[in-house]
Parts: sequence; C-alpha cells; structure tokens
Amino acid sequence: MMSNLNGLKFSNGLKFVFVLTAVSGAVISGKTRADINFDGQVVPATDISSIAILPASGDLNIITIPGYTVTKNSVTPPPPGAVAITGFSASPATINEGQSTILSWTTTNAQSCTPSGGVGGWNAQSIGVPNGSTSITIATAASYTFTLTCTGAANDTAVRNVTVTVNTPAPPPVPGSCSASPLTGSTKTWLQFWGVDFPMPIYENRLDSIPSRGYKAYEFNTGNIVDNGQFVSVGVTSTSGIRKGAISECPGDFKVAPACDYSWGIGGGINWATNGKAGACQLQPNTTYYFSLTFTDGFDPASATCTGNCTVKIQVVNP
Repeated sequence: MMSNLNGLKFSNGLKFVFVLTAVSGAVISGKTRADINFDGQVVPATDISSIAILPASGDLNIITIPGYTVTKNSVTPPPPGAVAITGFSASPATINEGQSTILSWTTTNAQSCTPSGGVGGWNAQSIGVPNGSTSITIATAASYTFTLTCTGAANDTAVRNVTVTVNTPAPPPVPGSCSASPLTGSTKTWLQFWGVDFPMPIYENRLDSIPSRGYKAYEFNTGNIVDNGQFVSVGVTSTSGIRKGAISECPGDFKVAPACDYSWGIGGGINWATNGKAGACQLQPNTTYYFSLTFTDGFDPASATCTGNCTVKIQVVNP
C-alpha cells in the first residue's frame, strides 16, 4: 500500500497513530522484530518496541524506545546515555595473605573499561562490558586500592575504586615440644604462601619479606608424599646480606643437622627427601615441618646482615 506520512513523526517512546491513505511518493513497511523503511530511512528493529496494524481502522501503531525521532526526511537515534559504573565490588573485601578475592563490576553505556592500581595482575585484566568478574590472588599483607575507569560513546568517563585489605594470619601454635627461638619471627602455612599444598608448586618463584633481625617460617606437612626436592632462596637485587635457611620440626630452629640447613650466596639449596635419597635432609611421612629463613646466623639477632626491607625470592625445585 502507498502511504502519505508527510510531516508526521514519533518520538520519546510515545505512541502515534498513522492513517494510511492511497497516495504515491512514500513507502512504509514493517513488522514486529523487523526494521521500518520510511521514505528510504531505516529505523532499526532494536529501537522499536512494537508495531501493530489495527484491523478495524487500518491505522499503523508504532512505539519506539525513549528519545527516538523519525520524520519524513530524517531518522535520528537518541543521544548516547552517560557512562556509569553501577557496581564495583570485592568479595570478600578482607582476606589473608595468599588468598583470593573476586572483583565484580557492572556498567551502563560503557564502550570500554580499563583497570589500574591494585595488585595480583589486575592491571593486565581484560575488562568485559557491560559486566564481568575476575579472581585476584594477593600474597603480601597491605591495603590495596583497585580502580576501574570506563569510557562512553561521547568520550565521557566514569571511575570507581574498591579497597581490599590483606592480613597476615595469626601463626599456628608452636608445637609443645619446641623450645623458644632466640629470634623473633612469624609463621605462614604452605597453603597460605603458595596457594597449593606441599610439595607443589615446582619451579615457581614467590617473593616474601623477612624480618632483618628475625625469621619467617613456612609450615608444611609431608603427608603421604614419597619424593625428594629442594628449597632455594634466590637473591634479590634490592636486598643485600647472607640468607640462612633450615628445615626443622620447630619454627625458627636453625640448630639442625648439616643436611637440613644452607647459607645462600648465589646458588644451592636444601635438599629434602621422604624417599631416603642419600645426602638429603631426611623427612618422615605425615609429619609437620618448618622451612625457616633468616638474615642472621640463626642464633643472634645482632648478627643480621640485612637492614631495612629484607626481601627473598623462594623457589621449590626438583634437584
């Protein structure tokens, strides 16, 4: 049917009634979920709420999304809405060292979003729109601020922050058979530090800080593991000093058999074995041990060879 719609328009989500008359020069056609062709101008189906022809009158009823305008000579989409970050959260917002939190976000009218700040690889995340989430693992206790910046079609921006607090967990109780160490220190479980159970992970490096006049111990249980391996402390360019390590059934205990301790300059490490390998520090199955590290001689706090921020890189390898 030929129709004359000269001078009519629909806009702002309101319903207008178009009466079709038999004239020439204009063509309108459309159906639900289809585009409308109005004198050669196309209104996308995604911008149309409904189209209906009333059987009794033959009138054409068209309802569009808010803000849309159609005339005989032009089709103008609504201006883009302002970009907004409607939600940005961390769950949980408080964790212990070595644990993970889920960062989640929701946006409106965002074309792209960029992560910044924080830690745990947040800066390298690919941010999906309009919403998404990612898991972040944090190794070191501190308060971290994660930032999300989103840009809209009009080049406007929205920014939101979320803070994650990472705590050092209370050390497990010292075994009753252990004497107090002459050094002060703290203990982390293997799972807290590495995120996996002993003896994994193999050949992974992880940084940690050691008290300059004390020690830090890493608790692990041999379970039913029948194997052998090596603990290594790799030097860090920002930290000078000699590092001493030991494997013992007590945290901060450096009075051990020669095979169970090592002092690092550049290379080497402590070989351990639950399979009886000769020359290694012999460990028993289903027994709790502590891998302790210090920048002292293991006995006298005044013997410290590092001052300030004393950092080590720890690695577990197969010798």
